[in-house]
Amino acid sequence: MTRIRETTLTRFIKDECANFDKHDQECLSGGACKVLNGQRCGYFEKAVLEPQGYPYRLPGYDYGKLFAQYAEQTGANKRKVKARRCECGNPLRSRQRYCDGCAEERRRETKRNAMRKYRYVHAGSM
Repeated sequence: MTRIRETTLTRFIKDECANFDKHDQECLSGGACKVLNGQRCGYFEKAVLEPQGYPYRLPGYDYGKLFAQYAEQTGANKRKVKARRCECGNPLRSRQRYCDGCAEERRRETKRNAMRKYRYVHAGSM
């Protein structure tokens, strides 16, 4: 059985991230390490922290604790949900393009335009 090492996220990045250059103390993909600067890094999430059921995790690391540190430092666990709003400012439900009032007004406008077009086309035939 392997002993779980007490490690910080910074130490883990420096030891295990293939894109981190230990000599220059920066990321190989361009400049400073995003994670150390408090930003999310797609490579680090996919290739180093890996998904929960990933069978090739390195023994001796508490990945739950590391991901918690990563989420706290970068805000990875916070979902920013922006409420969708209609033209008039009312909130919209999912799969809804217009609120009920605006939808009814657009339906009436469409019918009016269709009727004008119909009358114009058929007025010349009489």
